[in-house]
Amino acid sequence: MPRSSWVLLSSRLPRDPSRLRLAVWRRLKRTGAVLLHDALWVLPADPATREAVEWLAEEIVEQGGTAFVWEAAGLSSDQDRHLVEVFRRDADARYAEIEATARTIQRATAKRRRRGSRARPSADVVRTQALKQLRGLERALRLERRRDYFRAHGRAAAVVAVGEAIAALEARASATQERSTVHALGH
Repeated sequence: MPRSSWVLLSSRLPRDPSRLRLAVWRRLKRTGAVLLHDALWVLPADPATREAVEWLAEEIVEQGGTAFVWEAAGLSSDQDRHLVEVFRRDADARYAEIEATARTIQRATAKRRRRGSRARPSADVVRTQALKQLRGLERALRLERRRDYFRAHGRAAAVVAVGEAIAALEARASATQERSTVHALGH
């Protein structure tokens, strides 16, 4: 494994307002940063991550905090491997959550369909809501791909689960529409 270069952010934020601490934490998590120790965050160094961390550091200082940004190389390839595994493990957990949510939505809409005619009047509404949720999962996958710096193994399963759930819902919608058209033409 070639030596990796890392960008690190160390910061101290005022206790109040606490929303600043939360906002910084959320921004770092959104970029896929890993918390190494106390307030020391790490990302693989590339132009995009450096820029994101530098902007965040400026915002922290503007809000009365302190922030230091470094670019560093680990002194051992074991440390680099460990960090890569931490990034992959975090990404795999996020992919597993997306996959599980897609499968849950797919099962819930399939159960609703099997319940019988009493549930049918609102089946279109349920299907539309489920499709919106699945489109949200597609967006979550796009975000996850951007912060999956080391190609976590869980990506493929999450992509398949979301794709299958959308395809199943769209197929049911098409079949329902065809039945409605045939029924309307028959009367």
